[in-house]
Amino acid sequence: MRPYVYLAAAATIDGRIASATGFSRLSCPHDLRRLHALRASVDAVIVGANTAIVDNPRLTVRYVEGRNPIRVLIDGALRAPPNLRIFDTSAPTLVFTTMRASPEKIEELRSRGVEVHVVDGESVDPANVLQTLYRRGVRKVLLEGGGKTNWEFLKRCLVDEIILTITPYVFGNGVSLIDGEGYSTTEEAPFSLSLISIKLCECGREVVLTYKINCKQ
Repeated sequence: MRPYVYLAAAATIDGRIASATGFSRLSCPHDLRRLHALRASVDAVIVGANTAIVDNPRLTVRYVEGRNPIRVLIDGALRAPPNLRIFDTSAPTLVFTTMRASPEKIEELRSRGVEVHVVDGESVDPANVLQTLYRRGVRKVLLEGGGKTNWEFLKRCLVDEIILTITPYVFGNGVSLIDGEGYSTTEEAPFSLSLISIKLCECGREVVLTYKINCKQ
């Protein structure tokens, strides 16, 4: 068993969620409120190491009324510095890492109230993360990862719904919404996507697309 997983992102029309230099402020105020309302509706929000380090997000609910979800960081080598905002006391934080992590950094985070899970192997399996969260009572998860984290979840068919805001910008280069080894044809993916909603943003410049993920297995 695992929680229901939403993947939410704002992207340029060429599919970038950040520029080559890491700039990622794409959403209008209306879209930010939608994102924070979604955060308030889930039990946990997940990011990877690159997103935590580059964006330094709080992952709390600020633009709407609501409770903060549990913040979950997947960081196999525990590269994230302890002074990031994800490690503050505004919401509980769980870290999933491996034996590659520095024991000193693990202890420092634990001393600050961060719950650190150290798993065997060279990398963190997203399926195990979701199973662990489910055992803790987490039923809905928001994935706000970068391209690589999104790929790791999607290729394992661990995403149930994609909520994608298309913004009126072009980067030409940068961080892709999904970034991995990829598929050679449209038939190779272990899932298909069904478009269930198209909405014009209140700003009149963005479009919000909602897709349902259908696993082929």
